[in-house]
Amino acid sequence: MIQFDKNICGDLQAATRREWLETNGIGGFASSTITGLNTKRYHGLLTAATKPPVGRVVLLSKLEETLVIGERRYELSANQYPGVVHPQGYQYLKRSVPGFHLRGRRRRG
Repeated sequence: MIQFDKNICGDLQAATRREWLETNGIGGFASSTITGLNTKRYHGLLTAATKPPVGRVVLLSKLEETLVIGERRYELSANQYPGVVHPQGYQYLKRSVPGFHLRGRRRRG
């Protein structure tokens, strides 16, 4: 099993160079970087092939994740805009196991 530790996950430049891809065998797929920050136009959690093997359509690009503990909010997602990444949820990642069911351990604070 491929895993990435906090040294890679917390380094945005290194983490965005590592991508995962899961296919369904009929033209559809899911893909992203190990932090969940989509850097390519074809990244998405649900991409369907309407006319296999072509005609692909991204139906679900990503999910925005927020952990709420009491009055504190932890934004776990990451999005890239011109000149800024917001939120910077990748900084909470301690470990990432890439794939459709992206499993990551995050630390608080």
